[in-house]
Parts: sequence; C-alpha cells; structure tokens
Amino acid sequence: MAQKEDNRSFKEKYRIYIYPIILAWLVTMFVRPVISDGSAMLPGISDGEVIIVTKQTYSEVRGTPEFQQVVAFRDDFLAEGDEGDNTIRRVIGLPGDKIEIKDGKVYRNDELLKEDYITGTTEGDVRPITIGEDEVFVLGDNREKSIDSRDPRVGLLKMKLIRGNCAIIVWPLNEIGKVK
Repeated sequence: MAQKEDNRSFKEKYRIYIYPIILAWLVTMFVRPVISDGSAMLPGISDGEVIIVTKQTYSEVRGTPEFQQVVAFRDDFLAEGDEGDNTIRRVIGLPGDKIEIKDGKVYRNDELLKEDYITGTTEGDVRPITIGEDEVFVLGDNREKSIDSRDPRVGLLKMKLIRGNCAIIVWPLNEIGKVK
C-alpha cells in the first residue's frame, strides 16, 4: 500500500510544535517559577510553595526594588544551611537609607517600621548603618529563623544578586494569590 505524500509546507506541518515552544520561551524571558525552601519567610511564604518571580535587574542605573518588596536572589547568599534556604527575603533598606535595629524594633531613617507581616521578635541589635548605592538591607519575615542582613556573614547585599520580585504564589492551589 502506497503512502500518501504530504504536500503541506513545513510551517503547516510543525506549527503545533513550534508555537508552544515560542510561547514557553517568551514566558520564561519575563518570569520564573521558584520553590520556597525553609521557614525564613513564614507566615507569608511557606516551605514548598511555588512562586512566580518577575525577572528584573536592579542597579544604580536600572532602579531599585521597592521598600518592603519580597525579592528572590539568583543563588543562596550564604552557603550555610540547605540549598535554597537563603534565596527569598524582604527588602527593608534601600540605597541611602539609614537602618537601625534596637530593642527588637527596626528603624528606617529614624522612623519605627510598622511590620504587620512578621513572626517572632527581631533579635540582635544593629547599629545605625547607611546603605550603599548598589546595596540593599534584607530581613526574613520569620525573624527568629531567618539568616539575613543582621548576620555579619551576610550584611548588606548587592542589588545585582537579585533575580526579581516575588509576585504570585501559584502552588499549593489553596494558597494562590499575590505575595504580601
């Protein structure tokens, strides 16, 4: 039995494969899924949640993240702990800000921060420091379990280490919503 010759063009034959590949490539240029690991961002972000991160590059020229924005870093900013534990934190200090932590309270430019998103107490005093031009001061929401800028091993972090901002939680389904 003779096979039928297919006279369709290449585009017509393979468009069912080409279009999804192009769409996936375009989507991954602007967003990236990240899996939260650890308890440093409780209660807002739990261990194992999948978060969509909008890719954004920050620098003196390209701008800074927003104050209190939750950001994801390209890699763990500290090698200690399990892989992925130190990749998501909240930006508390921006370039030029003065940050101080005393008696369990965080001050930004000499004003007490209202932080209704945190769990636990903010331990460890930080003398007043001024954030450099290409740096940020980050804290985890679960202050008792978080390794962040309070730790001298971490300190101020370079903005070039930031992958982007955490926008939406997409898994588990009962937690879908905007990252607060």
